Amino acid sequence: MPEQPSLEEVIFNDMKEALKGKEKLKLSTLRMIRAEIKNAEISKKDKLTEDEVIRIIAHNLKKLEESLDIFTKGQRPELADKAKKEIEIVKKYLPEQLSKEEVEKIVKVTIIKFGFKGPQDIGPAMKEIMPQLKGKADGKIVNKMVRDLLDSSKN
Repeated sequence: MPEQPSLEEVIFNDMKEALKGKEKLKLSTLRMIRAEIKNAEISKKDKLTEDEVIRIIAHNLKKLEESLDIFTKGQRPELADKAKKEIEIVKKYLPEQLSKEEVEKIVKVTIIKFGFKGPQDIGPAMKEIMPQLKGKADGKIVNKMVRDLLDSSKN
């Protein structure tokens, strides 16, 4: 059975396809991600793991979503449209996102398993939960869920 290509290889191959197909937006978006991956590899002085590549892609997605928000608030529809298209391109390289219900289940199970009781346990709870959800859920949403559950448990 042939070995599965790494995420970095998939991005590189898709970048070549975008170049051949003259897909300018896809090409520029993938080049941006690939440049960040290469910079991280240079800093690390080694190849990145799949998790590290996913982290870089998720970080890019977060920046694009922030840009979209700014462009929408600033009433720049042409830039907002471009950001939306870039977001769609980037999302294809991330693991499938979990539904709110699936995230909530993982959060509740972890809180019960470790016996977290109140707001003082938010940090330790996040430390246990986030590795399980790496790249599969937005950290802000998870943090809010943990806060809500631990704040309500003190009553």
